[in-house]
Amino acid sequence: MQATEVQVTLIQLDNYGPWTGKLGNDREHRLQILQASLYSAIEESFADRGGLAFFNRFDEMLAISNGITEAQHQEVQHNVQEKSPVTISMGIGVAENPFQAQLRASKLLQGKGSAHSPKRNGVIACERTLDAARSYVQVMHFDVNRITQTHTDRASAYETSLHVMTIYSELMRSFRKQEALLFFVGGDNFIGVANGVSIECVASLLAKYRSRNVKLKCGIGIAHTGRKAAELATMNLDLIRNSNEDKSILATTRL
Repeated sequence: MQATEVQVTLIQLDNYGPWTGKLGNDREHRLQILQASLYSAIEESFADRGGLAFFNRFDEMLAISNGITEAQHQEVQHNVQEKSPVTISMGIGVAENPFQAQLRASKLLQGKGSAHSPKRNGVIACERTLDAARSYVQVMHFDVNRITQTHTDRASAYETSLHVMTIYSELMRSFRKQEALLFFVGGDNFIGVANGVSIECVASLLAKYRSRNVKLKCGIGIAHTGRKAAELATMNLDLIRNSNEDKSILATTRL
């Protein structure tokens, strides 16, 4: 087993689309409440086990799950199932980089049947899981410099969101080219799961944004689990914020 491997879990709601169609037209508020509740439960369950979950399209989520066994995934499934009117299935993928790991997780779960099939009922598709001590996760925590001064306090809320989402979409594509994943985590913050992405690559990316007068900061953390790597990345981002808010700079820590 190579030390660079990373484990990604795909969490999907089974038969969710067909189920929502049975709720009538006045359903959207109920679905938004349900999705928020399930995301909260999934995040808490993975974080309790050292992982880190991200919403993807709300009817499915992705979690960085190094060190979380198949049996522990079953525990998560049981905990979340109590809050869900539909069953929840998971695919667990392991690969040398995050994109390939989520691709493997997707294919494993697809092999158990369609997300809209009533026959797929709370499955866990898994070939193997990673021992956290023999693997690592590299997390990159970005935020947009001075967004409050440049947008929040000057432009409309919607225009500010458009600015942030444009950066998000561009960064997602940049990370995809590096076989890495990037997620929006609220405000003007993005978290990248970036095993194999070099500091030089990120520095070059920040420089390109700076040339467009968009200043980004990035803290990097490397650890055996997703939650610990995110903690180190956020610690480094806070160090940057406290030292010099006007520069696009990097800081990194490896556990």
